[in-house]
Amino acid sequence: MKRLLSLILAFTAVIFIMPEAALAADTLKVVPVKEFRFSDPGAQAAVFTVENTNDRDISVTVEVYDQDTRQNVQTMTFPLLKGDAPQPVMAYVYKNLTKNGEVNAYRYTVKTDGGFKKILYYAQKLTITKDAWNNEIHTYDQFTNTYYPRNTVSSFGPHFRDVTPQLTDKWYMFTPIDLSIQGRQTFVLVASNIYEVGRVHVDVNGDTVIVSYEMFRDGQRGYTTELLSEFITFYKSYADVGIVEPEEMPEASIFAFNQPISILNHLSGDTNVLMFIRNRINYYRFPTPKSEYARFWENKAEYKTQRETMLQMMDPIMTVDQSK
Repeated sequence: MKRLLSLILAFTAVIFIMPEAALAADTLKVVPVKEFRFSDPGAQAAVFTVENTNDRDISVTVEVYDQDTRQNVQTMTFPLLKGDAPQPVMAYVYKNLTKNGEVNAYRYTVKTDGGFKKILYYAQKLTITKDAWNNEIHTYDQFTNTYYPRNTVSSFGPHFRDVTPQLTDKWYMFTPIDLSIQGRQTFVLVASNIYEVGRVHVDVNGDTVIVSYEMFRDGQRGYTTELLSEFITFYKSYADVGIVEPEEMPEASIFAFNQPISILNHLSGDTNVLMFIRNRINYYRFPTPKSEYARFWENKAEYKTQRETMLQMMDPIMTVDQSK
């Protein structure tokens, strides 16, 4: 009986101790510097600060991992005393790059022996310019490798919100197309209305249309962009547009990528149509350790001309903000 009582008391003690142990896990305030420039290739700069938010002294370890070579390039361990001010963690140019615009991605792992762990992603980028004497100047910038979960992708064209503001507040685009043009027409794919992430091809051969797309950097080592869903449909006129969220449409689209579409049978012979693509992806700004998605500048001269041509294909009753 005494032995049984002792076991019960010991078990009860464990129950009361466990919550205290769980609460004892280290806490750490990590504040990243999203973007910064090294004053010169040999200089250091603060990449983030760490602050001890515990009621005791702790030890912090930071590991810097080169995502291209797949190896650690730096490991630092240092104490953080209770009540200390935030301490900057310094970065430097980990690898000498050689080409203008070349990038290299890194992963920072911040951890303590007390169970804290946080991962941050950055990339360094080289810009080469020349001074008045034609000498090359190498400038390094470090950027947060921002992650965009479940973001949408559409093909280049006018925004629905600019044509019909009450239809949607999303930055979805649609693409007016002349299917009487035989051969291939290509349009950029834009994610989040921020980055160019791929291109879509519309191939016309007689009555048959096949739409396919490719994602930039797909197949390259370390490619991280993840396709979650894809959607494509065609409208014979803008008046046919009702709901633009695929999940809210009462019927599934009869169109699909890489499948033949008959202009006569599926589009009633209409060759002046609107294509709407709304894929969904998870992606990073730097999709591989050595590449960056290009920014989408919708008002650059090439795109303004292309959009104006598209708008001329639409019914004259449509009013669109040409400045967009």
